[in-house]
Amino acid sequence: MGVERRWSELPEARQAAAVGDFGALLRVARTAARLTLSEAGQRCGYSAATLSRIERGRQRLSDVTVLRRLAALFDIPPELFGLADIDGPAFHQTGPPIDRVRGDATRREGGVDPVRRREVIGGLAGLVGSTLAGSPPALSAPPRVVTSLEDVLLGSYEVPTGPVDPTRLRTALAGAWSDFRACRYARLSARLPRLVATATAGHATAADHERATAATALTETYHLTIQVLTKLHDDAMAWSAMDRATQAARDADDPLLSAETARVSAIVLRRTRHGQRAQQTLLRAAQALDESTGLRSAGQVAAYGRLLATAAYTAAVEDRRDTASELLEEAAEAGRRSGTGDGFAGVDVALYRVSVARALGDFGAAVQHARALRPDQLGSVERRARYWEDYALALHGRGAYAESFRALQTAEQVAPQEVRYRPWAQQLSMALLEADRRHALPGLRSFSARIGAHR
Repeated sequence: MGVERRWSELPEARQAAAVGDFGALLRVARTAARLTLSEAGQRCGYSAATLSRIERGRQRLSDVTVLRRLAALFDIPPELFGLADIDGPAFHQTGPPIDRVRGDATRREGGVDPVRRREVIGGLAGLVGSTLAGSPPALSAPPRVVTSLEDVLLGSYEVPTGPVDPTRLRTALAGAWSDFRACRYARLSARLPRLVATATAGHATAADHERATAATALTETYHLTIQVLTKLHDDAMAWSAMDRATQAARDADDPLLSAETARVSAIVLRRTRHGQRAQQTLLRAAQALDESTGLRSAGQVAAYGRLLATAAYTAAVEDRRDTASELLEEAAEAGRRSGTGDGFAGVDVALYRVSVARALGDFGAAVQHARALRPDQLGSVERRARYWEDYALALHGRGAYAESFRALQTAEQVAPQEVRYRPWAQQLSMALLEADRRHALPGLRSFSARIGAHR
C-alpha cells in the first residue's frame, strides 16, 4: 500500500475531502510527505506564504488545472479533489535536479539559484503597473496590480473588465516576443503578467465573430510564457501555462497554432521526465499537421520541420540515437523545402545537430558541428545564445576548459541576461572552477562571482 493511500485514509483527510476543504487536504498531504512550507513551495512554484494561505483556506483552490497539478505534485488521489482521472501519465516532480554539468539532458535542464531566476518571473522590474522605456502603449490595466505570473496563472487576481483593444494587444505581444528573442528577460518579466491577464480578458469577453482571433492571441501569449518559464526552469508554472495554451488553441482552430502548442507542450513534458509522452505528442502533431494541410505552404512545412527537430532532440535526451538521427534527417528535408527567412531552414537544423550530438554525449561531433556553423547566420540573439550554450558545454565535455570558458564569455557578451539567469551558465562556471585547481583560467573566478555561481 503506497504512502498516499495511507495518509489519504486518515480521518482528517477524509473529512477535508468530504467537505471540499482542499487547502486542508493539501496540508495533510504535505505533512505526510514531511515537507516544510518552503520545501513544498519550491516543488510547486509557490512562495511559502502563498502555500500557507491556500492551506488555511484564505486563497481558494477552484481552478481545475491547478488542482490537477497539485494532485500530481503531492501524489494526492485526483478523486479527493473531485477530479476525474485524466488521460496520460500524471506529472510527478522528484527532488531538485543535480547541480552539475553532465553529458545528458540534465546539463541543460538542471537548476541553480532558483531565487535569482524567480526575480525575473516574480517581477524583477517592479510592479506590473510601472512602465519601462521603450515599452508599447499601456494595455487596459487590471483593477489591482498583478505582481507576478504566479498571480495570473493561479487566478489570484481580478480579471480586467471592459473592452480589450486587439490592435494594442497584438502590439504588446509583438514587443514581448521581441524581448524574448533578444534575451531581455528582465524587461519581459515586467510585460508578461499584464499581457497574460489582458489576453485572457480579451478572450473571455470576445464576441462570437472575434473569438478565434482572441483565442489566437491568447495561445501565442501562452506559447511565450511557456518558453520563458522553461528557460528559467519554473516547470510547475510551465505546466499550468501548457494546459491553458492547449485549451486556447482549441478555440483558435488553426493547424499551425495547434502544432506549435504541441511542440512547446512537449518541451514541458520532456523537462518533467515524460519523455515518451513528449515524443508521442510531437509525432502525432506532425502527422496531424501533414494530414490536415498537406504541407502545401512554406509555413506549414516549417512548422512540420520544427516538430521533427524537437522530436529528434527529445529522442537524444532519451538516448535513442537511431531515432534522433532519423528524425533529424527528416527535419533537414523539411528545412530544405521551407526555405529561409523566419521559417525553418538548414541553419536551424545545423543548430539542432549541435544540440542532439551534445545530448547524446558525442561532444567531439557537437564541437565539429558547432565549428561548421557561423553564429551570425542565426537570426536572433536567443538562437545565438543557444549556440554558445551548446558549444561551451560540448567543449567542456571534451576537456577543453579554456575554450569552454571563452565560449561562455562570448555568450555573456552576446546575451548578458541569458548567462545571468539561465542555470546552464552557472553550472558550467562551477564545473570550470572545480576543474581549474591550478588557476590556469584568468578571470574565471571574477566571472563566476559576477554571474552568481559559487562552489
